[in-house]
Amino acid sequence: MKEKIYFKINHIENLKDRALLKELLNEVIIPLYEHSEGMYNSLEKRVFDEIEYAQQNYSIYTTIVKKQDFDPIHYFLHPMLEEDIEDKAYDLQYILNTMLEKKEVNMFKIFLKCDYLIFKDILTKNTKFKGKIKTDKTTYDAYFKVKENKQYWDQVYRLYQIFIRNNIPWSTINAPYISRVADVFMVEYEDGITKGETIQEVNVDFGEYSKYVEYDIIPVWNIEKLLLESTGFPRPCEDKVNFEHDIPLKGEGAEHGYLIEHESKDINSIRCGRDTLFITTQTSDLEKWCVLKVIKPKESKLQKYNYELVSNSKKVSFIEKLSGKRVTNIKTKAELIRIINSFEISTYLDFKDIEIVDKEENSRKETYNMNFFILDEVRDSDYGKKMILYFTPKQESFIIRDLLSFIVSEIQFFYPEYKCEGRLI
Repeated sequence: MKEKIYFKINHIENLKDRALLKELLNEVIIPLYEHSEGMYNSLEKRVFDEIEYAQQNYSIYTTIVKKQDFDPIHYFLHPMLEEDIEDKAYDLQYILNTMLEKKEVNMFKIFLKCDYLIFKDILTKNTKFKGKIKTDKTTYDAYFKVKENKQYWDQVYRLYQIFIRNNIPWSTINAPYISRVADVFMVEYEDGITKGETIQEVNVDFGEYSKYVEYDIIPVWNIEKLLLESTGFPRPCEDKVNFEHDIPLKGEGAEHGYLIEHESKDINSIRCGRDTLFITTQTSDLEKWCVLKVIKPKESKLQKYNYELVSNSKKVSFIEKLSGKRVTNIKTKAELIRIINSFEISTYLDFKDIEIVDKEENSRKETYNMNFFILDEVRDSDYGKKMILYFTPKQESFIIRDLLSFIVSEIQFFYPEYKCEGRLI
């Protein structure tokens, strides 16, 4: 604005008028303009800041790391399952006893670096793969099958329950990598192996799928489990029944999100202050609390990831803050586009179109529901129509359909009357 004014003044031909106008602008109009602009920006900032947006403190980040590259003192990322960082040991006696009972034995996990549709085909075919079991005495033939691993999704479901118990709104966890983890089960083995032998190595030939298989992969997220103590004595509440416990957070960092992991019916409420957790419970006993710390990321030039770090984080804007306060959904195409573009991972996908079709439309499903564990006990799950969301990928990635599944899973919350699906075009 000021540049335009000065440009026009410098093109005034009458030098006296130019000098007079410059003096007037420099002494009166420009300072007034700058003061007004500063006051306007200050007012805008106050309005923006007064609308709380605590959801960003509970953004979940996920990726995978190779076991050999895992850093046990990493400030940010922690294993979803602690057992993943332990060395694998085979209990041959257990394996043989289980096989004698005509049961399959879970031997180890693999990660399949492939598109979701390829992974789905591998599971559907239920192929039997030939392999070798090497012991301290000899090598035996064996046969194996690949099955979907559900341990990590069980952890996500457990986290969902903790969010609900802590009265924190749930947002779909963007966890594409755990949908590629599979368990390798031994289904047959060569006669002759004895309980006195020790398994040294298990090798499986996955045939045409070998190029996708990776071993010793650890799914990680930004959640750390802590054991924290209350400070002081619990304060009696006004109802003379409950007690309030305070857990200080200054030592851990007030900028992070915190959740109490519990199943106790004695806990009536949990709220998070600026630097303290307040727990209202029926017991006055001092105790240690199991706290989940949702760590806020910080920029680090030293940190590099072999696989893309993804999250359910949103771009914080004034409109996004206001939408969090709204209790009703605006069901327009413009609002749908705003919701899609509010996610940071929208940089991977470009929304193109939407289509409402009959439920019987039987095109191949390209996405899956990341909130499959949430049961709607009020609405009839027998959808009458399907809402198909069409996207084009902005960049190539083997997890592109998983990122699409994340967006569609979020859209499903806003359109419960439809069965939402996503497709790439």
